[in-house]
Amino acid sequence: MINKLNLALRTGWFMLTNKQADNAKDYDKASNDYDSFFTKTMGKHSMNLINHLEIIPGQQVLELACGTGFFTVEMARRLNGKGEMTIVDQSKGMLDVARSKLTEFSHLQIRTVQSDMMAYLKDIPDESFDIVLCGWAICYTKPIAFLKEVRRILKTNGQIGIIETRSDSEEILMKAFEQVISQEPSYLQRYIRIELPKDKETLKRWFEKASLDVMETWDGEQQLPCHNADEAMEWVLRSGAAAGFIDVIDRNRETEILTQIKKWVENYAANEKEFKMSHTFAAGVARKTTM
Repeated sequence: MINKLNLALRTGWFMLTNKQADNAKDYDKASNDYDSFFTKTMGKHSMNLINHLEIIPGQQVLELACGTGFFTVEMARRLNGKGEMTIVDQSKGMLDVARSKLTEFSHLQIRTVQSDMMAYLKDIPDESFDIVLCGWAICYTKPIAFLKEVRRILKTNGQIGIIETRSDSEEILMKAFEQVISQEPSYLQRYIRIELPKDKETLKRWFEKASLDVMETWDGEQQLPCHNADEAMEWVLRSGAAAGFIDVIDRNRETEILTQIKKWVENYAANEKEFKMSHTFAAGVARKTTM
């Protein structure tokens, strides 16, 4: 009980003093492995979101949190040399990987920007884009405020596509992280604010509160290629799934903390007949139908 109180007070102090984790550092570190882990496993679900968007040549397209460029490449193909794309990410490592994939699209105007998403949006004039896409990153914003800004910069009849991890995703590792930190509050050095949707209904409400017309929302789940604690830890560290969470801990004690998390997962696995871990998500498309 005392440790939980200490943890709450410690977190409150970090929030009060704005000592926030920098998830860009963790994405920089994960950028070289991201495609071989996250994209390899979750890419088909990202592709399904693109298939729900009406992307046609000549459009103005904005991708926020472009990562390593999986969405970027596919949308560039669909523009077929006509129109313009702007891709934004705060991680230099992720942007560098994305840029390396774009050489085949020299005939298409593609602008790359290293920036925080909300900061970038605030400088964009009204009615600037036909398509806005944000994959796996709305959680780092205040979603309704973010979507209101997206609505402002969308042209009339423009579309926004969102796919995001759900709050029940990789639950085993989240429980392990919470247990280890609560037992030793001094491990915590910063705080992170993440708002994950519970399900598709949460995403639908976000769209509606931003005055966007919901076209479709859906839930999904992908079993991960993790059969033991070692594979689970490798996944979370190399797929980008731990982005932000690693930066909240004491970097000088990182090995110690990760060892404790792994032990918790091992103990959990020892009591289960079969070790399973899945990545759950919510996705959807909405449209701006009026000024």
